[in-house]
Amino acid sequence: MKDFSQITVPDAATLDTLPYREAIDRVATLRAQVVRVALDISQLNRAGKSTSALVTELTALAGSVQLAVSVVGGNDVFPDLPEPLSHWIAAQCEPLKNERRVVTAAAEATGSLVRRIENDEEISDEALARYVSSGKGEVFTAVTTIINHLWEGIEEGRAAQLAVAAESARNLEASLDRLDRIGRYVRSMSINASVEASRAGDAGKGLTIIAHEFKTLAEEVQQLIMTARTDIRDIGVD
Repeated sequence: MKDFSQITVPDAATLDTLPYREAIDRVATLRAQVVRVALDISQLNRAGKSTSALVTELTALAGSVQLAVSVVGGNDVFPDLPEPLSHWIAAQCEPLKNERRVVTAAAEATGSLVRRIENDEEISDEALARYVSSGKGEVFTAVTTIINHLWEGIEEGRAAQLAVAAESARNLEASLDRLDRIGRYVRSMSINASVEASRAGDAGKGLTIIAHEFKTLAEEVQQLIMTARTDIRDIGVD
């Protein structure tokens, strides 16, 4: 298995725009796919012969099961989804050794059954019963544990990113306080300059223009500070 120790959930701002749900759902459908395989094989047993439609469906199901299990094990990726999603799933599932063992065994059993069907070999009721029992029991439990772990990983990643955002907001607030003080000081100085310019008469006209520009600049700075503080409050970061 590859080293996925540095794989993390993208920042909270982009999390909801990425197809994480689609990737996780493909792992979740392992439960339904195992049941579907068993139902199809049962239909073939009752029919007494292979039908091309069911064999085709079984082959596709076996491939889908194998791919999802390979992604969980870090040995493959979903080709039609962003590759980091598959890497993230593998990283999250790395500590779930028992669950990975169970789903790997299920994929192997599924592949074995389907190959026998493709070779027109008969599947005994006993072999099918064992497969069904495993699918409804330990496979279902293992996949459920994996899915819950993946969603927990997303929530943990979201919380971690929001904590970083909160710390950044606090630092920004401190910087805004200092900038506010500087803006007030510049505005005060511009007022004093205007007073001195008026006392100087014609000689102070140039200073009056400069003082006015500084006053305008100070007011713009304070307006930007107010807007930034409103934005911080709006994103709900305390």
